[in-house]
Amino acid sequence: MNSKDEIVKVFDDKGGDAHPPAIFTQTGTVGQMDACGTEWPDANFDTEKMARLALQTNKMFGFATVRVPFCITVDADAFGCKINPGNKSSQPSVAGSRFRGDGDITDVPGDLASPAEFLESRRVKTVLDAAGILAKEEDLFLVAGMNGPMACINNLLGMENVLMTLMMEPDRVDAWLKAVTPHLVGYAGALSEATDCVMVIEEASSELTPPEYFDSVFEPYLPQVIKGAQKGSFCTTHSCGGTMEVADRLASLGQDGISLEVSSDPQAYLDLIGGKTLSLGAINPIETLLSKGPSDVVAEAKRSAELGFDFVTPECGVPPLTPNENLQALARYREL
Repeated sequence: MNSKDEIVKVFDDKGGDAHPPAIFTQTGTVGQMDACGTEWPDANFDTEKMARLALQTNKMFGFATVRVPFCITVDADAFGCKINPGNKSSQPSVAGSRFRGDGDITDVPGDLASPAEFLESRRVKTVLDAAGILAKEEDLFLVAGMNGPMACINNLLGMENVLMTLMMEPDRVDAWLKAVTPHLVGYAGALSEATDCVMVIEEASSELTPPEYFDSVFEPYLPQVIKGAQKGSFCTTHSCGGTMEVADRLASLGQDGISLEVSSDPQAYLDLIGGKTLSLGAINPIETLLSKGPSDVVAEAKRSAELGFDFVTPECGVPPLTPNENLQALARYREL
């Protein structure tokens, strides 16, 4: 097992030989829901239920990390998008947005919620209040997830719309990034006051954002959110998908640690990160954590530690149907 102090020490020392198991990404599973009697979708919208489910990674498996929320729709909800609540085994998703045209994006509207209104929205307050409940557990390391600017506007405007506009009218995308960044900086600051680590999720996959746009899309805005998150806590960043072409630049934005989908070639990713920041990985959530057995999880965890990942973590969100015994194996990999 591990402790909050061990995790903090890795951050403070910029590494070490401990390689503690942890989960910084989505943690909710059906097995945990059954154990505590709190299920999605309610746990995505109710403060006390969110906190109760988040605690299960510690209560059931012994992880020192607990994390809120369980989805990436909080910002979209706060900006007024229609949200599909999902069900027990599926996360909420954006079902509609007034900012999306027919294959196009709208200009930034004059009545966009202000940063203060954003922080007072129902879903944002739910996450902040759940974090407040969890912060009372002083022995636990509390992580809060949120979207970065590009992930946020992809939610609001639609990924395909953003990509097409980025290639045809990049100034319109830049206007949206500039518009939402103050809201996210404020949210990062609020989360940092209530948690030990803010994980900023950004869609830097080359399948979603061509690498040639990195300098204009990510570098002007994501570091602002990272700095906002670091006012009171550590900040880690996460990107899904293939990021090999930009991994070195992603790791150089000032965050305390980075989580990428690296299992395709973990050593190559570590070489690119090159000690610029702490590394989180590299348990494949689908092929290993969901689909294989405890011995496979332990083997992959030990390999991750041997390669030098500072924290041994799932490389993306934990699948909701992940077996309890596999999470138990990850939490105890150093003892097995």
